[in-house]
Amino acid sequence: MPSNSAKVSVKRVIKPLNPTEFVSENMKFSNVKNNTEIGTKWVDTTYAKNAGNEERMLVVARGCVVKTFKKMENKDNNGKEFVNKDGSMRKDKYQIFMGLKDEKFIEMVKNYEQYLVTKGTENSVAWFDEQFNEEECQQMLKPLLSEHEKFGCAIGGILGRDFTCKSKTEDVPDVSDLTVALAKGTVIDVCFCFNKIKLGAGKYSIGIEINQINIISIGSGGEYEPSGIKPDEYTPGKITLTEQEQHDKGGKFCKVRYEDKPLRFHLENVIGRIFKFEKEGQVSYSMSIRLADKTLRKMIDGLDQEIFDLLVANSKEYFGAKKTPKLLKAIVKPIYSYNKTDQEKIKKGEKPSFDPSIWIKIYHSEEKGFDGKIVNVETGKPILNTEELLNKDLTISIMDTYSRHIWFGPKGTSINLTLNKCAISYETTEYDMDDAEGDSEEANDEDANDDAEEVNNSDDE
Repeated sequence: MPSNSAKVSVKRVIKPLNPTEFVSENMKFSNVKNNTEIGTKWVDTTYAKNAGNEERMLVVARGCVVKTFKKMENKDNNGKEFVNKDGSMRKDKYQIFMGLKDEKFIEMVKNYEQYLVTKGTENSVAWFDEQFNEEECQQMLKPLLSEHEKFGCAIGGILGRDFTCKSKTEDVPDVSDLTVALAKGTVIDVCFCFNKIKLGAGKYSIGIEINQINIISIGSGGEYEPSGIKPDEYTPGKITLTEQEQHDKGGKFCKVRYEDKPLRFHLENVIGRIFKFEKEGQVSYSMSIRLADKTLRKMIDGLDQEIFDLLVANSKEYFGAKKTPKLLKAIVKPIYSYNKTDQEKIKKGEKPSFDPSIWIKIYHSEEKGFDGKIVNVETGKPILNTEELLNKDLTISIMDTYSRHIWFGPKGTSINLTLNKCAISYETTEYDMDDAEGDSEEANDEDANDDAEEVNNSDDE
């Protein structure tokens, strides 16, 4: 027998638990553990499928839909980068938030949480250093799932150290870049590890990590869910404003509501252009929508007037002193704007040559681009090459926009509009901007930068 025989690596395959087979009483809990350096406290958990055979509790949730996926900040509150004990840089961590469709998984989680109320009561002195009854433990338990009346269940989690991503569809051939592979709308199966109970001051919750994701498909056009009022559905008198708030990074703001809900509106078959702006090394994007449709123009006019009237009526609260409409006209910027040439014509009492436009901010990052917010209407897939969309008339089939807030800044008060999602025709018309006359299009560089400056400065969050 050779003395240096080769070692054979055997890959262990673990079969996750079927949610329907979950038995609460099979959960096993360790003693309380503490990390005194960072002040955390927890109980490790395992699952006993058979007597004397405890393993990690792995469960798969099927058909989840990616809502957001991002890399977590690798720095503490003081801006210092996290490092391992050996001085090496800590591995990047990623966080994902998903819509849940798997009713069996949802029921299993709720059964587990109900069992935790009982266990929390039994172990309250060890877990919380004080005796609590069942009702108190019910109030202390933080639910793992987020539930929304309209959008259903959702769950968030962090990718584990040994995380694996696999694609089961030809539409996603490469998973090396997770931010691309796990774009918004992607349908995935997720293997969760229920590994601990996190204990805090007056609260506790299930601790999970994500061990594996299998990509099943990417979102189709049929999954687009319009939200917000349509121009022909707008009814005056339903707008309200929230109290003014101080932002953490400076500046003040309030929010706009329609029927006591955040203001959102849904547009169809409009023409827009996307512009890219660079200022002091920062890149931003905004979309201009021409108000050519009479019904859309009527809604925007109505919203603009209602908001202005509310700011006048409550000017002492929002501006520190009672203001007349004439004074506020110089401070509050309308939702829509005209190009410079038409502004001069209006001042002279002349009729403008073009319809006004509304400006809509589009959030963008180097990692995720437009994050799936702009899709091809034919395929329903996100358009990844943003440069192809710039400075062209885009036929927008459907578009959802919302008001992020009203911003009270040193340059005036402005109403921010932000893109939620839109579907466009991929065939676009390109214009030769070099030959365009300065007074013939609002979209010349100078006007576009002036009009979009307020859009981009209106929320420095």
